[in-house]
Amino acid sequence: MEYISIPISLVSLAISLGTFWLAFMDRGRLRMTKPTIVFFGFDEVPKPTPKVFLRTLLYSTATRGQVVEGMYAKVRRGKDERIFSFWGYGETEKLSAGSGLHISRTGLAANHHFVLSVHEPGYRFEPGSYEIDVIADVVGRKKSIRLATINLSLSDELAAALRRQEGVLFERKIGGEYEGHARER
Repeated sequence: MEYISIPISLVSLAISLGTFWLAFMDRGRLRMTKPTIVFFGFDEVPKPTPKVFLRTLLYSTATRGQVVEGMYAKVRRGKDERIFSFWGYGETEKLSAGSGLHISRTGLAANHHFVLSVHEPGYRFEPGSYEIDVIADVVGRKKSIRLATINLSLSDELAAALRRQEGVLFERKIGGEYEGHARER
């Protein structure tokens, strides 16, 4: 009987330790799905300010979830790099300034707005290839986490629409590439 009880006790202990690890110790990872839409345009308050908007799902691989302190978008075209540091999230009618957002395993699908600081005047969306890094600061982590890199191409026609203070909506096609369309106000 002793030969059976000791292995059963060891298996039980291993299962308990594994459960403890998964429930309380595993920090997991914060993840983001590839956005279905990306938008280049402008916020109007206090003055027309360039913005990047996207719709995506954030989720955590940890049982307890994670808390996002803040997010920002790093937008690159060639050697020009800008940080769109003001972050807001929510649905179309109810937008919240981003801070202290809990992300669970089931995730949170929301619109994320990244606006360039009003202290960086003169930024224009020019034609060319864009690379957008979506970056999050997570509670308890020393380094920021790059959640995704999105590649887009802005044509001359679409850049002209942005110069007229219109917007450009990029929709994800089958295969993962984005196709842009000008959107009037």
